[in-house]
Amino acid sequence: MPRYKLSIVVLVYNTEEYLRECLDSLVYQSLNDIEIIIVNDSSPDDSHVIIEEYKNKYSNIKVINQVNSGGAVAGNNGLKVATGEYVTIMDSDDIVPMNAYEKMYTNAIETNADIVIGKPNIIVNGSQKEIIYKRERHVWEKERIITDLSDYPEIFYDGFYWNKIYKKDLIFRNDCFMPPGMLYADRPMVHKAFLFADKISIITDVVYLWRKREANTSNQSITQQKYDINNLKDRIESLNYQIDYFEEYSNDDLLTTFLKSNIDRLFFPIKGILNSIEFREYYLSELSKLFSRIKDIYNNDLGITKNIYVFLIINKKVKELIEFVQMDNKGPIIQDKDKFYWALPYFRDERIGIPDSFFEVKELFESAIKIEEIKITNSILNFTKLVIPDSFKIIKVYLQLQSRINIGDTINYEFVNNGSNNYSLNINLDELHKVNLYDIYLVFYQDKTEKKFRVSKNMLEQENLSMIRNNSLNLFYTEGNKLSLQVQNFNFQQVILNSDAILLKTDIDTGQNINFILKDRITKEKIKFKYLKDGDFILQWKNFLNTHCFYDLMFEFFGYEYRVKMNSVPNLRESKVKYRNTHIDIYNTKSGNISLKSYSKLSNIINRVKLVLKSKK
Repeated sequence: MPRYKLSIVVLVYNTEEYLRECLDSLVYQSLNDIEIIIVNDSSPDDSHVIIEEYKNKYSNIKVINQVNSGGAVAGNNGLKVATGEYVTIMDSDDIVPMNAYEKMYTNAIETNADIVIGKPNIIVNGSQKEIIYKRERHVWEKERIITDLSDYPEIFYDGFYWNKIYKKDLIFRNDCFMPPGMLYADRPMVHKAFLFADKISIITDVVYLWRKREANTSNQSITQQKYDINNLKDRIESLNYQIDYFEEYSNDDLLTTFLKSNIDRLFFPIKGILNSIEFREYYLSELSKLFSRIKDIYNNDLGITKNIYVFLIINKKVKELIEFVQMDNKGPIIQDKDKFYWALPYFRDERIGIPDSFFEVKELFESAIKIEEIKITNSILNFTKLVIPDSFKIIKVYLQLQSRINIGDTINYEFVNNGSNNYSLNINLDELHKVNLYDIYLVFYQDKTEKKFRVSKNMLEQENLSMIRNNSLNLFYTEGNKLSLQVQNFNFQQVILNSDAILLKTDIDTGQNINFILKDRITKEKIKFKYLKDGDFILQWKNFLNTHCFYDLMFEFFGYEYRVKMNSVPNLRESKVKYRNTHIDIYNTKSGNISLKSYSKLSNIINRVKLVLKSKK
C-alpha cells in the first residue's frame, strides 16, 4: 500500500525569485496525503535556504541535494525515491492551483486511468493567459477517455510533463524516465508513457500555471534560448530519441502522425539560419533527413507559410528559403476561377516552381484579417471596418475580452455585418469591471469550425492607435505586438490625513488587483498601502515616514504606475497634519497630481526666513 496518494517532484535550479510561491502552492493543496520531493540541482543562488526552511516546517517534504546534472537527472532521481501511488514533476518557477491535484487524483481513481491530463495556463507578471497554441489547446478543450491512441493521435501535441499525474508503476515498469543530459527531456518521457498507458483521461480544469519570464530578463528559461546551436541540437536529439521508441512500438501510421505533429515545433527556431552558418547547415541537414521519413508530408495542417518552408527545405533551395524567412508574409488574396490564393513571394514564380496548391487559401489565417481603425472615444471602443476576404464564408464574428485576472472571465460582443465580409463594432467600456486587464481576441465562425486570433498590430492598417491614456483606460500593444486593454474605472471617495495615517476611500471591491503606493521622489522607494475592506486602503506614518521627504501618491496596476490627480478626489484640498515632530503637507503639484511633503518645525522656520530675506532683495 503506497504511503502517499501523490508524489510531486520539484526541480530546483536558480529559481530563488519564484520558489516560495511555488512551494506555497504545494503545501496548501486541497489533496491530503501528498509527498513533496524537492531536488536541488546545485542551484547557485539562495534557493537552498528556502528549501531548508520549508523542509523544517513540513514533515511531508523530502529534499535531495545533487551535484549539478541537469533537469532530466534531477527529475529521475526524484521519481526513484517517490512513494506515492501517482507521481508528477513540476518546475520550481511555476504554480499549481490549490485544488488541481485533488481534481486529477479523484478523476484517476474514478476512471482507473494510468495518466490524467489537465489544462495548463500561462502566468506572466502575475496574470494568467490561456495557451493559445492551436494544436495543444485542442487537447484540453474536451473531456476524453483514451484507450487506443489511434482514436486520438492528436494527444501527442501535448508533451509537457507538469500538467499530468502518472501511475508510478507505469513509469517504472516501462522505463518512462527522462534521457539524462537532455534539455528537451520532457517529451521523450511523456510520449513514451502515452504509448504504454492502458487508459488516459483528459479533464478540462486548469491544473498548472506555467511561468513565462520576460524576454529581456537575464534568467531566461530553456525554451527562450531557441536560436542557440546547442539548444537546437538538443531539440533534434529529443525528437530522434522519440522516433526510436515509436519504431519499437511498430505502428507506422502512428509514427507518421507523430512526426507530422512535430513539424511545427521544428520551425520555432528557423530564424536562427539567418545569422549563423553553423546553425543553418545543421538545421537544414537534420530537417531534410526527418522530412524524408514522413509519408505524404504535405497532407498536414501547417498552413501556407510553413508548407512553403517544407518545400524549400526538401528541394534544397537554401538561398530562396533564407530570402523567404526574411520577407514579410504579406500579399493579396486573389481569385482565379473558383479558387483563392495568397499571393506571397514566389507565387507562380517559375524559377522556384512551387505549385499553386501550396498558396491556395482553404481556411482563415491571421494575415488575411484587416482592421481599418481601432479607437476609444468617450469610453466607447470602436472597431471600424474589419474586413475578411470573400473567399471565407464567415457566419458570425465576435470580439472577445479575456481577463488576465480571472482567466474564466470572458466577455463576447458580436460584430455588425455591413455586407461583403465588412464588420464594425462599438462597445461601452463603462460596463466593464472597475479594475481589470483584458487580452483582445477575434473569434470567427465558419460552418462548424471556430477560429480564434489575438488582435495584433499586423492586422491594423492605421499607423498609430487613437487611444485614451489616463487613469481609466489604456489600449496598448504588448511586447509581442498583441492588443490588450487596461481598465482602471474606479473612483476616489475621500483621501483622509490624520495624526496616525493616510486613508484612501475608494469604490474598489477588492484589493487584489491594484496597489496604492507613496513613492519617495529621491530614493524611488515604494511604500505600499494596506488593503482593509470595502475599498479602504491605509498607510500608517510610523511604518515609513522620514523628515524632509517628498512622496508622490500613485497606484500600480500590472507593472504600470499612475499618478493620482487632485481633481479625481472630491472636495480634497491642500492641508497639513502632524505626526510626532514631523509636519506633513498634502498638496497639488503643478501638473495637478497629489504629493506629500514632510518637514520639521525648525526647517519650516528656516524656509520662512529664507522667503522673507528673498522678498527684501
